[in-house]
Amino acid sequence: MRVLITGAASRLGQAIASRLRERHQLRLLDSTPVEPGPNATFVQASLTDPQALWQALRNIDAVVHTGQPPAELPADELARDQLLLDLATRGTHVLFLAAVEAGVKRLVYTGTLEVLADYPDDVYLSEMWKPLPPPTMPVLSRYLGELTCREFARDYLVSITALRLGRLVLEEEVAGQPGDLMWLDLRDAAQAVECALQRDASQRVWWTQRWGLYHVAAPIANPKFLYSQATHLGYKPEHRFASHWGGEAP
Repeated sequence: MRVLITGAASRLGQAIASRLRERHQLRLLDSTPVEPGPNATFVQASLTDPQALWQALRNIDAVVHTGQPPAELPADELARDQLLLDLATRGTHVLFLAAVEAGVKRLVYTGTLEVLADYPDDVYLSEMWKPLPPPTMPVLSRYLGELTCREFARDYLVSITALRLGRLVLEEEVAGQPGDLMWLDLRDAAQAVECALQRDASQRVWWTQRWGLYHVAAPIANPKFLYSQATHLGYKPEHRFASHWGGEAP
């Protein structure tokens, strides 16, 4: 499969590329230059540049839109928030519209479980729970990007799979730190993306079938975020943060 990955310079983008490159042909896209590595090419472009995205999406089978912010953000808070909002909304719209026009049928978006962070830790949160995004642009913009994706599933015959990821770390990096129920290993996040690429509901009549929303979390024994729906995609997380939580998920 020929896969376009946005936010390719981010840690998530790099983890996804590392996971996919042996089995897929990759086209990495970012406003920051990145070394593409084997079986990949790189396109330097902004998500808000329709012409550049139109060119980047030629002969592509699937898109992974990481939703990750640029490596360099303005120092001014207002300018930073405006950029994050513009990329999450207009950027996602421009990207997905170009993908639809290019005939791409599989689109994957990675959002964040931060939209549910304000719920207490003693509840089990599934995809059925109402998001409570805080009024901070790094989280709110990711949620608005998710909603933009959902509208594309409503309007077009494309399969859109949204993955709400936990706080991305490497298990070995956080050894000795206080445990966080939202931790998700980058390698498990990349595995979830690979699973999501296999989902194709583009020919379903009802838009609610074309749209898929899944929580992606670590397999800890007493989780706050439930990921059982993602297992139907084939998701099998390996990093349990056992030094913090012990045991295994039931």
